[in-house]
Order: sequence, then C-alpha cells, then structure tokens
Amino acid sequence: METALPPLYRIRQQARCGDLENVAASLAGALEDSGALESVSPGAKILVACGSRGIPNYVSVVKALVDSLTRAGADVAILPAMGTHAGGTPQGQVRLLEALGISSLSVGAPVIDTMEVEKIGVTPSGIPVFADRSLLRSDGVILVNRIKDHTEFNGTVQSGLLKMIAVGLGRSEGAIQMHRHAVAVGYQTAILEIARACIQMLPILAGVAMVDGPGTSTTHLEVVLPGEFEAAEPRLLEISRKCGLKLPLEEIDLLIVDEMGKDISGTGIDTKVVGRVMNMYETEPEAPRITRIFVRDLTAATHGNAIGIGLADFTTSRLVQKMDVAATNLNCIAAVTPEKGRIPIAFETDRDALDAAMSTIGPTDEGSLRLVWIQNTNRLDDLMASSAAVAAMEQEGAHVIEGPLAMEFDPEGNLIPAWRTAGGSPPIPMTG
Repeated sequence: METALPPLYRIRQQARCGDLENVAASLAGALEDSGALESVSPGAKILVACGSRGIPNYVSVVKALVDSLTRAGADVAILPAMGTHAGGTPQGQVRLLEALGISSLSVGAPVIDTMEVEKIGVTPSGIPVFADRSLLRSDGVILVNRIKDHTEFNGTVQSGLLKMIAVGLGRSEGAIQMHRHAVAVGYQTAILEIARACIQMLPILAGVAMVDGPGTSTTHLEVVLPGEFEAAEPRLLEISRKCGLKLPLEEIDLLIVDEMGKDISGTGIDTKVVGRVMNMYETEPEAPRITRIFVRDLTAATHGNAIGIGLADFTTSRLVQKMDVAATNLNCIAAVTPEKGRIPIAFETDRDALDAAMSTIGPTDEGSLRLVWIQNTNRLDDLMASSAAVAAMEQEGAHVIEGPLAMEFDPEGNLIPAWRTAGGSPPIPMTG
C-alpha cells in the first residue's frame, strides 16, 4: 500500500559570504601579488594539477591559469591529480576531467594520459612517497583545489592543497600508500608527512586555493606559495566553514538525495552533510541525525564510481545498474573504506523505495514527518522540506520561497524533480 506523502515547501538558504564577481580577474591579481610565476621562464615545462571534484568555476580558473602560464612562455599540460579515481587508469582520469569540463580544447593545454610513478622517498613514519614521472621531468607544478572539510576525518588540515599533494601527485600508488598508512598513523599525520616530503623534493611552485560560496559560486580565491601551505589551510578551512551551508535542521526522518558522485564529494555523498562518516577509526558526527537516507541516482561525471552508496539505506535499481563495480571497489579498497561500497536495498521505482523508507522510520504521519529533499550534498542552497521540517528549521538564512507543493511522480513511479532544470518539470502547486 502506498504511504501518504506530505506536501513540501521550497527552501532557499543564503550563506553569510558573498560571491567573487570575476574569478579569472581574481586569479590574475592573486598570481601577481604572490609572485608565483616569477620563476617561470620561456620554454619551461609547467604542469597544472587538477582533481576529480566538480568545483564551482573550476574550468574558468584552470583556463585563466593556463593562459597566464602560456603568456609567460611556458609549455603547459594538465596533470590529473586524483589517486585511484576513475578506475585508476590514465584514460579513465582523462575522461573524468572531460566530464568536469577540463580538456585540451576547453583550457588550452593537453591532459597527461600516462600515470607511471617513481618512489622518491620515505616519511618519518615509514610511508613511501611516490611522484608522477611527468612531474619529475617538469620544471614545476601548480595545484588547483578547493579547501573544505574532508569527508573521512577531522583535523586542522583537511581537504585542500596538502591533501592533493599527498593523494594526487603520487597517482594511484601514492593514494593507496597514503590511505593504508593512515589506518596506523591517522589521516592528518599521513597527509602532512607526505606533503612535506613532496614540497621538499618536487618543483611545486604554488597552489590556487578556492573556497566555495553558496550554490555554484566561489567566495574566496588566493594563490599560496608552498612554504605557506600549512599555515594557510587552517585559515582557509575556517572561511569554508563560515561560508558553507548545511542542512537546516538536525533531526530528519527521511532525506531524499537526487544524485551522488565523485564530482560532488570524495565519498559521493558528503559525510559531514549527512552526519554519517562510517570510518572504523573516526568518530561519527553528533549532527545531523537522519533516520533514513534514500539516494536516487548517480551523476554522469562519476563514471559509475558509487563509493559512498553504503551511506544510504535505500536506493534504486537504475543507480545500481549504472555502477562500475570494479571502479567502486578499487576506490573503496584504496581509501580503506570498504563499508562505503555496500549496496543498500534497491527498488525499481522511487515510489517503492519511499514506501519502504517510510515504513522504517517509526510512528510518523504527514503532519509530523520531517522530510528533506536535496539535489546533492553540494547544493544546499535550494531544497524541499515538509511542514514539520520547516517548523523545526534553525539554520539562519533559510527561508520558504514557495509551497505547499505536491510530490509528483512520472508514469513509471519515479519522482519528478522539484527543481526547474533541463529535462525536469516545475513543482506542482497544491490546491484546495
């Protein structure tokens, strides 16, 4: 029997930080102020390291950086710096960057399609350090990455330039070694030791540090020199936390997530957003507390990598059918987190999955159900919530902009997204 579903209200959340009006201009100014390109001479082979995340304005920033290096006379190439992602193959990583919009055509520099590495040292804790051979043969590398909370651990240094060095510059082998040794010494220690060794031994020129604003905007960008990485990242992490959005209430009965993927989060679903880390050597967050999570689909840009699906309680057959099991398994094992590859109960339709989820959340009804529906864990500026969830909202800057709206299904029994995006339909206003 179909469970009654409550009408929803469209919620808009506003961050406390503004947007950069022109990220390319901001980068040009930051490069000038830092002096990062002063050592770049005509003919120098310079790499730009790019990761696997869908970062707002990533393509614009990478292209502007390539243009600046080219004007300085450098021979520029893009280095995929993403560990074992995209199946751990050079072709897969090239395709992943293309899915994010980064290609030779879009940014004006070829993407390296090999991933041979060499061992360059050992850290004080005994962690072997690897580096891509293309990097060892280059005159320098500049990293471009976002600063934010990491999905697997807590610390003063989390996801950013140092982590990209430790996991990305050593390609698959470097990522495997970092995660394996993190079990023994902790993520932060492993990242810092590897990054310090790389900064000492590799021609790292600078890092472009980006901080996301609400939605698809960038709120902060600066160019950091290698000797300043460790001091800058905790400061930038605080900016990220101040500017970032979270779910607007701490107690949720059912969270619907339209899509997950590596382009959204390293774990497909941001663990800090949903309050489920599922890591054997890290404590679980105290909030939010979500009874059931239903994930509907994978992004195209994740290329079947469904790491993080184990964080959900329910999913769909279509998501499972899109999974690249080998790529998912490789990423989960390399990251020492096999739990995140567990496949939850899957249903043919969204309607069936919702009925199952609703039957496992306890004695609630339409009036008391705290239901929240989001596009993905990066898009928390525009979401849907039931009346009970709206009544419990505590997040400053969260406002109802539309509703009540019916939850509508297509003829196959799948939800019609409530957001006005290509291929979707606008929400249906309730009447009566």
